[in-house]
Amino acid sequence: MSVLSDGLGRHGLQLSLAAGALVLSACAGIPPTPPEDLQREFPAAAPRATVTNFNQALVCLDNLMVIHQSQPIYVTTQGLNNFTSDRSISAGGKEMLITALTQMANRSRGVRFVSFGSDIRDILDLQGAHPDKGDFRVPDYFIRGGVTQHNKNLWSGQEGAGASSEFRGDDSATASFSLLGGYGSLTVDMSAGFISNLQIVPGAVTSNTLALQNSEGTSLTADLTLGDLGFSYSLSENISRDFNMVYRALVQVGAVELIGRLQNVPYWRCLANAGAAENRDRQLLERFDELNATDRSTLVRVVQQGLKDSGYYDGPVTGAADDATMQAVDAYQQQHNVLATGRIDFDTFKLLNLYTPSRDLPYVQWWEDDPKVGKLGAPFGPAASVAVPIGK
Repeated sequence: MSVLSDGLGRHGLQLSLAAGALVLSACAGIPPTPPEDLQREFPAAAPRATVTNFNQALVCLDNLMVIHQSQPIYVTTQGLNNFTSDRSISAGGKEMLITALTQMANRSRGVRFVSFGSDIRDILDLQGAHPDKGDFRVPDYFIRGGVTQHNKNLWSGQEGAGASSEFRGDDSATASFSLLGGYGSLTVDMSAGFISNLQIVPGAVTSNTLALQNSEGTSLTADLTLGDLGFSYSLSENISRDFNMVYRALVQVGAVELIGRLQNVPYWRCLANAGAAENRDRQLLERFDELNATDRSTLVRVVQQGLKDSGYYDGPVTGAADDATMQAVDAYQQQHNVLATGRIDFDTFKLLNLYTPSRDLPYVQWWEDDPKVGKLGAPFGPAASVAVPIGK
């Protein structure tokens, strides 16, 4: 009787395993889903602005040039090149530089880029055909440089464990997991020179290296054998990060350094805390997701208060996303180089919390001891002690 019971129990277990395998086979057509935080960072259905941890440094330098009433300088470049053997590095360094220079001149007009390249003949033909020919300005400086070092395999590591067990004859179970990660670095060198004599400006050079955890992955496998019946399961996830985002950040840093030196303003203050934003960004993202999902009214009130303190919004702080609030959000996004959708997204929320220059006053958040700026006050809004006219 006990033998029969044991046989039926084993047969039942085999049937259960077979049923489980059929269920899993039915689910095999459902592809794995990317993690939610990755989908929030890179949404598939909506475009988003390309923002690095150094975008705020560009806005900071812009305000510095307003405070110091810097006169515009005119620059050009043939391009930033990839001098390494890695062809995965973007050939769009020049466009990244143009974007950075334009972002840092939004209010001050402290730097102006003059287009130059293989299409210069077409540009000059168009300029010559234009009825208003009095605006052309030969640039004062040229910028050159590019990617000089790239070590995508600076470090890699793998950690894992496994276990196995045998029971009652041929029955056995095994399982293992492994974690892996990769770490690399990128270096960009840039310099500025005089157009008049093609000499590099003394001291107007920059060389910066930035590291990136460019890959991480998880792998899990399990096998179970009961007599003639076997079952296996595997799961793997791998995330790779693009070094071209590091390239963009290094171009932004180099642009801040070069223009800051050419304009003779204390640009280093803009870089002091610019890169150390991961923990703050993570905390702000958690807070944004929480408010966006459970307390939308509080989220709108926070945004309204930030916009009100900085002069973009003059209505009541009600927590209602009315037309006036959305128009203020749109104006703020345009001013701070965020994709202007008029919607309260995370990039807008983050900038409001980390850096909110006044609409009409120069404002720098990252220090308190500059006599031209004054002491910092509330977490939002202007803290400048002097009003400097905004250049047109």
